[in-house]
Amino acid sequence: MRTRHWTGATVVIAALIGVGCSDAGTSASTDQTMVSAAFQDQIGAMGDMDFGASGAVATATLAGSPSAILADTAIVPGFWGRERVVPGGPRPILTKDIVVQGDTAWVTRGAQYQGIFLTDTSDDGVFNPTSKPLADGAAQKAVLVRRSGERHGWKLVSLSPVDWTTTAEDRRTVAIQQVQVYRNGALKLQIDNPDSLFDVDTSCPHFHVGDTVTVVAQVGNTTGGDFTPATFVFLHVRHADPNDVDWRRVKMNDQGDGTWKRTFIVRHSGRDRLIVDALDAATIVLGTPDNYRANEWGIPYVIE
Repeated sequence: MRTRHWTGATVVIAALIGVGCSDAGTSASTDQTMVSAAFQDQIGAMGDMDFGASGAVATATLAGSPSAILADTAIVPGFWGRERVVPGGPRPILTKDIVVQGDTAWVTRGAQYQGIFLTDTSDDGVFNPTSKPLADGAAQKAVLVRRSGERHGWKLVSLSPVDWTTTAEDRRTVAIQQVQVYRNGALKLQIDNPDSLFDVDTSCPHFHVGDTVTVVAQVGNTTGGDFTPATFVFLHVRHADPNDVDWRRVKMNDQGDGTWKRTFIVRHSGRDRLIVDALDAATIVLGTPDNYRANEWGIPYVIE
């Protein structure tokens, strides 16, 4: 089970600089500012710390969706979802650490949320979702190198997925263990650890409109309980609906071997993340118990 230690509420920006040298300190501060600006410019929506439509929404039925959502003792509600930032509630805590050493910069960023998970478990034709507490956070790492000719003077070269998991360590019983992304049958990226960095130029999936994208996720769940299946896995995408560029959540197909699979057609150009979203069955099936357990990985991509 992965362990994460969250930083405090203050934003920390650190640099390795010479002691007692004001010029070096000024230069390091300028580097931090330029690195932060370059990172934001170059990552864009690929690094957003939230995803999906806010609130309880219906799961989409794009081409290739499972024909039914009934699985033994667990039924996915017609409407469910998250509000990580509740109007009038706690604001997210955002952190960004930047370490500059010579011509290389390391960025570690995170977010913590205290929101709600909504699920409409009553199949009565009335939209009346119940809610439960949702406390989780996101983390991502990146590496930039100093490069003349680049805007702000820095180039993003390595990136990790965005990893969302529950704040309480004893709730981290659902864990994505691997994600593979295929383009037209060819493996483009495999992630075995959300902390691992991949090369942005050579490994970040690049698609074209009309490509067939297949996502395969391996997920473990040690929560226990009586629901079958014990785990539900969904895929959130923004460029798969021919009618609009907007978040669509689709159910992934259980392969029966600890993996879930989903294929979609790329419909629009752009850059963003596809999100593998794994939840314990009790989280989504039971309306009010304080039992939120989930893990999501955000995989950046570019569509040309």
